[in-house]
Amino acid sequence: MNRCEYHNMTDPVLWGYLSTGDGIALEVLYRRYFSSLFNYGKSICANEDLVKDCIQDLFVKIYNNKASSPHFVKAYLFRILRNCIYDKIHSVIVDLSIEDVDFELSIEDEELEGLFARGDEDLLIGKRLRKAFSRLSANQKNAVYLRFIKDFSWAEIAEILHITPHSAMNLIARAISKLSSLLEK
Repeated sequence: MNRCEYHNMTDPVLWGYLSTGDGIALEVLYRRYFSSLFNYGKSICANEDLVKDCIQDLFVKIYNNKASSPHFVKAYLFRILRNCIYDKIHSVIVDLSIEDVDFELSIEDEELEGLFARGDEDLLIGKRLRKAFSRLSANQKNAVYLRFIKDFSWAEIAEILHITPHSAMNLIARAISKLSSLLEK
């Protein structure tokens, strides 16, 4: 099979090839998701080198541990990356909990202007939303980011955060409610 055929394969098919030790399948998954994983990792930890190391560790781990077969490959990769970052941070800082890690959505003013292109009023709303977002818990920020920025399904968010889909819905509903009340003030 040539390399071009791999690029047209779905994630589960690639995972199947990966489970047999196919290095090309690993490479295609790596190239397909590196950018998304890197951006997600930077939202958890500002240290880009640590994020890159964790992504490398992630792909080495999945290549060496071929037994698991995730239902949602992309969500599985995000979850493993998240856990790897927390593990590396925890190895440096003793007794760090997931809630202690600051999840930061980095949107610059120029990006806000692009999101709210109708004018100053929309830009002001965007800035107020960003300020309100900063007051959410780390888990709420993470869940909102995964749902509305990365467009993950409830089941995928649940897999990443190690919760049930119903809990993911509740978490985001509470986050939206809190955002709404903060924006009303």
